Amino acid sequence: MPKSFIESYTFEKRQKLWSNIIERELAVVLVAEGDEGLSGFLCFGQPKTLKGTDVYDLSSIYIDPDKIGVGIGQLLYDKCENMLRTLNAEKVSLWALDSNERALNFYTKQGFTPTGESNKEQADDVVLNDIELAKVLSA
Repeated sequence: MPKSFIESYTFEKRQKLWSNIIERELAVVLVAEGDEGLSGFLCFGQPKTLKGTDVYDLSSIYIDPDKIGVGIGQLLYDKCENMLRTLNAEKVSLWALDSNERALNFYTKQGFTPTGESNKEQADDVVLNDIELAKVLSA
């Protein structure tokens, strides 16, 4: 992702976004904390276009770079999937950059497969290719 795009996503913008999501209960936010503070988070919910269905969207997962590889992402995802199964969710989907091999490997390990849907975004002079992955939860 272009550095200028990341830098334009200021603390104030992120704070406003996440405050809105949490205060208005637009999604479920799971947080992993350790002795040193926040280690990671995961966010999921139902997009407006899918309200009233059994389809959910995993919209965000972030792990502190110093904590990647120690199982925090797995713990957050396991909790998410358990909650989705309790809600009788039929399917969960997500979008990921096609160049993010670490994330794609993680999602594949969880049972996600590409749906064939893709989306291109322009960020400065860089084209970002997003692909959709999904996992069926109910038999």
